[in-house]
Amino acid sequence: MHTTQARIRLNGPTDLLTTIPLLLGFHPEHSLVVVGLLNGELQCTFRVDLPGSADHLEHLPDLTAQLSRNECDGCVVIVYGEAELAQAVTERVSSRYRAAGVAPLDLLRVAGGRWFSLTCDKPCCPDEGLAIPETSAASCEVAVAGGYAETDRDAIAARLAPAPPGRRAAVSRAVDAVLTADAELDWAAQRDLDLQAIDHWMNAKALPHPEAIAAVGLALGDLDIRDYALRRINSGRFEGNRLDLWIWVTRHLEDDLVAPAATVAGFAAYRFGNGVLALEAFALALQSSPHYRLAQMLMAALQAGIPPGALSRIGRGDREEAEVND
Repeated sequence: MHTTQARIRLNGPTDLLTTIPLLLGFHPEHSLVVVGLLNGELQCTFRVDLPGSADHLEHLPDLTAQLSRNECDGCVVIVYGEAELAQAVTERVSSRYRAAGVAPLDLLRVAGGRWFSLTCDKPCCPDEGLAIPETSAASCEVAVAGGYAETDRDAIAARLAPAPPGRRAAVSRAVDAVLTADAELDWAAQRDLDLQAIDHWMNAKALPHPEAIAAVGLALGDLDIRDYALRRINSGRFEGNRLDLWIWVTRHLEDDLVAPAATVAGFAAYRFGNGVLALEAFALALQSSPHYRLAQMLMAALQAGIPPGALSRIGRGDREEAEVND
């Protein structure tokens, strides 16, 4: 299950259907997508895989709890797939949404680049469906805000693929050199260097070289430094939450160091509203370190549909209140 969040106003199916790939980060197939609304504005977007057939609907998460958790008062249900399954899915989930006080305002099906209304039989919604345009006013708005759609889910996972072996080997050698140099520093001096590294690279326009990747990667292994990075992300001062930086660092680290960096990358993606990329990053962190607590917590929050805004105090303690306001 994946969730993204954006504050835009939708003006009909065309706006909605051209915007969904940008909100999810990829073009969905064989999926149930539910767009949660609050007072007519898009509040959240959830996606889950469809079961193989209408005979297996008991395996389909209905997403009712996630919509309620985001305080939605309405929703639009879209099924990407064949007609019989779409009809069964929409009937099942829409009845549950109504019971929870979330009104299904429209039920749609998408297949072969066309959309079909499951509630309207007027000439405006012909049986043969209507073509989905490439763009709309709403999709342009989301694109300007940083929304981008990969061709499929695998393309999102590929963004976190390991860097070429030669570059990773250079970072591995740099890690050894940094550890040797750090052995001569006391705790306070080391902490200052780590904090400076986080600040420097979050403000830099370039991406770090192998020695700097090693320094940042090792620094994030300290929970205090990692939480400082989370607070910097939460400050909202950095374009795209510097997701490019955190992905870059993650891709260059060996498995024994990757969990903290991947978790920070996932957090940056989650706060930016890219739930799919966040999920991939948390999965990578847990693949490397199955008991890494923060990755476990954030993945659980994402799967439960906790909105990104609810993460604003992650990594922050009372003594750091002034830190994000300096």
